[in-house]
Amino acid sequence: MRLIAVLACGISLLSACSSPDKYTEVIAASQPPSPALKAQIVTGAKKLLFDPASIKDAEISNVATFPSGGQGVCVRADSKNVKGVYVGPQIMGLAMRDGKLIDGTLNHPICNRIDVPWQPFPELNALARRK
Repeated sequence: MRLIAVLACGISLLSACSSPDKYTEVIAASQPPSPALKAQIVTGAKKLLFDPASIKDAEISNVATFPSGGQGVCVRADSKNVKGVYVGPQIMGLAMRDGKLIDGTLNHPICNRIDVPWQPFPELNALARRK
């Protein structure tokens, strides 16, 4: 009887692990970013980063649309800090409303999910060639 209880508990734990969370479907339905969105991000990077010309290894996720109507996209890249040292890849989660960037969060947890699709972001890497 004890073995049956242990097996039943184990099966219910496994099924809980495999059940989709509230973001699984949103991420699965995400779409590649538009050229206009990429251009907004490049413009923002030029204004906000200490050394935008040092950007390398840039990637961008698909755009996720949430049930609230808001959208989000993730950007991952490496760049130099104020000491001129590469800090390692950083991930920024960018919130959007009506196609416009409205907020950003460093290391947003959704961006760190394994199921987030990434693709190269050559437009951001190109800042290094525009010195």
